[in-house]
Amino acid sequence: MLVDYLIFMNKYYLDGVLVVEGKSDVSYLSSFIKAHYFITNGYDLTEQKLDFLSRVSKRRKVIVMTDNDKAGEDIAKKIKNKINGVFEVKSAKIPRKSYKKCGVAETEYSAIVEALKEHLVDYKKELDVKPIYELNSIIALSENPEIMKNRIINDYGLIYGTTKYLENQLKMLGVKPNEIIEKYGNK
Repeated sequence: MLVDYLIFMNKYYLDGVLVVEGKSDVSYLSSFIKAHYFITNGYDLTEQKLDFLSRVSKRRKVIVMTDNDKAGEDIAKKIKNKINGVFEVKSAKIPRKSYKKCGVAETEYSAIVEALKEHLVDYKKELDVKPIYELNSIIALSENPEIMKNRIINDYGLIYGTTKYLENQLKMLGVKPNEIIEKYGNK
């Protein structure tokens, strides 16, 4: 299928946050869709994560794409009940040839593109998904790195994780690198 190959070779851009269940979904989708990704880790959808997504939804479009199974439906329903204006996208149950399971990570990319078509742009719009390298330096060079990291988490209402995870959350919230430098750089 030459058309499918060309679709796969094309990088699509989603100017929003794509909520998925797991890391394998991000690994697969990011091979042809450039976006901000938020991983629920399956049912591990805490109130803190829902509150964070709610704040993100005030700044960006939030699109939920979960597996076509009971768990995926429950996760999407939980998010939609908590956050207004969320888009739910269901992919067709078209697994790639070598897979029996029919989750997002196993779905044919053409079916993913079709499901997300109203949210994708096929031109190279530069999305700001580059990491905020200054955050790592600010944390590492502070007098007490763990206290600085916790301060940033508390100030922005972030979910605890690695520096890269924190950077991704700051991007989803629209925080600019210069804001981080001004606020914490000289501390």
